[in-house]
Amino acid sequence: MSKEQEIQPRIGARHGKISEGTKEHIAQSCRKLEHYFDGILNCEVVLDKEKYGDKVEIIVKVPQHTFTASASADNLYKALADAESKVEVQLRKHHDKIVSHH
Repeated sequence: MSKEQEIQPRIGARHGKISEGTKEHIAQSCRKLEHYFDGILNCEVVLDKEKYGDKVEIIVKVPQHTFTASASADNLYKALADAESKVEVQLRKHHDKIVSHH
């Protein structure tokens, strides 16, 4: 994806509000995913306040595939990092599969 077309993640929150600093952190996390697969069409992040911490779900759409990952942790940034690394693995595998078939 070219620099003019950086992904603008859709960010949703259940049971809480999101600060501007948190939104920027989430946007940076989504932009980081472009290092693993440059054909990302859409990135959606859903934050959920749970009884014992935070849950983050990341949904990444690429042509003909949708990848999802979720993680829970006692703090939002840890949950985001965990979900991000799960999606990274999926994107890396998808990229490697495409490259090996061409």
